Amino acid sequence: ISILFSNFKQIDQKGLWSLIVKDSIIQAVANKDELDISNQSFSKVHNLQENYLLPSFTDAHMHLSLYTLLYSAINLRDCQSIKAVQKKLKKGIGRELIVGWGFDHEQFQEGRMPTRKDLDTISSEIPIFILRFDEHIGVVNSEVLRCLEINQNTIDPEGGKIGRFSNGQPSGILVDKALPTEDILNNSWIKSSMQKNLLKVQEEFFHKGLTTVSDMGINFDTLGFYRDMEEKGYLKIRVHVYLNEDCLKEKERIKKEMSKNGMGLVQVRGLKLFVDGSFGASSGALYEPYINDPKNYGLLRILPEKLNNLAKQADEMGMQLSIHAIGDRALTYALNALSCTRNRFLRHRVEHIQLVNEEQLKKMKQLEVIAAIQPIFVSTDNPWAEKRLGRERIQLAYPLRRVVEKGIKVAGSSDCPVASADPFLGIYFAVSYKDLKGGELPDWVRKERIGIKEALKIFTEGASYALHENKGQIKQG
Repeated sequence: ISILFSNFKQIDQKGLWSLIVKDSIIQAVANKDELDISNQSFSKVHNLQENYLLPSFTDAHMHLSLYTLLYSAINLRDCQSIKAVQKKLKKGIGRELIVGWGFDHEQFQEGRMPTRKDLDTISSEIPIFILRFDEHIGVVNSEVLRCLEINQNTIDPEGGKIGRFSNGQPSGILVDKALPTEDILNNSWIKSSMQKNLLKVQEEFFHKGLTTVSDMGINFDTLGFYRDMEEKGYLKIRVHVYLNEDCLKEKERIKKEMSKNGMGLVQVRGLKLFVDGSFGASSGALYEPYINDPKNYGLLRILPEKLNNLAKQADEMGMQLSIHAIGDRALTYALNALSCTRNRFLRHRVEHIQLVNEEQLKKMKQLEVIAAIQPIFVSTDNPWAEKRLGRERIQLAYPLRRVVEKGIKVAGSSDCPVASADPFLGIYFAVSYKDLKGGELPDWVRKERIGIKEALKIFTEGASYALHENKGQIKQG
């Protein structure tokens, strides 16, 4: 198949251009008047009428399977109160499991988190589970607590927190490692919708210009689902998979799966590890406590010694490391772990880096670590981030320009379904000084803005590089 694209502009070039694609590879690209197309026939010809042509977008950090699972769930993103959440959840009565996702308690009129009591008013017999937009806090009703065998005597797991009422009874609020999202969603009604949902999701992504995505921290069952979808011819989008920590117990199975990497749509790329939680859940690991919670320094989901050991194991197996580190203390532990690795060609990554000082940036550059950043997070977090971190510390938060200027490779991403997968929104919040309603963003956001060319680059070439793909540029080959 040979396709001609003609009469288009490029962001970083002058004049009008044309290119020829043959069997999915750019065979030639040149100034419109210099490309010789005589004696050539094309399967398709696209005259772009002097519009801009961009490389397709890549999302280097998202949760494709979770988004696919939640596609049939009740969307709570626009709820401004707990009452609004309850009203929406009532629509799920009759299902085996009522699932809602995307709420942000910071916008609730009641000024608090929902609890199991709020969910029990809908039903105390049907399991009910709602997930905060950042995926680090969930709230369940009494029936789910019963199924999970969580009661007054259950101790907090390492790296997690079980919310409690003043009498010690569980409140239904589960944070980080106390939140077994996978187990709760392992439900026949939810699972049965996966195939049809994935078809809808990939069409949504194609309309947004996304052709390559990732799925962070999945298990072998989910990997098998993708393999099956590709074999049946349903999967059309490229998916780079990062397995979760539990998978590392089956090293031979990982090696077998990685041996299948090649020309297929599904690639087993690496290992996803979590150091801490999130700022929204006040569980990102900090050196100094949260301003709004002076005794809270965040949570460590893994101890440094174990993190170092897992990093070495993955590196020796040829797995790219993807380490979640939100807070400054978590970032130090992540970088220390990466210092234990030897294979720079694996392009190890740190995810999010939402609070970072100059010394940490220098170490990232020295270790050749990729920064997987989500510029869109400033849209969701800026209303409350300064309340968590304080005026002084917020100046070092949500870095982008500082990372780019340090010469660190940046991979653009969304963390979908935490935020919209639309890359144009990610680009907007990488460059804009205003929110989507025209309001001025805070000074600590504005000083981290970058130019449009650089923003496009991190969602094309930068994200592609992080996934070991040779894409993201309009050039021959």
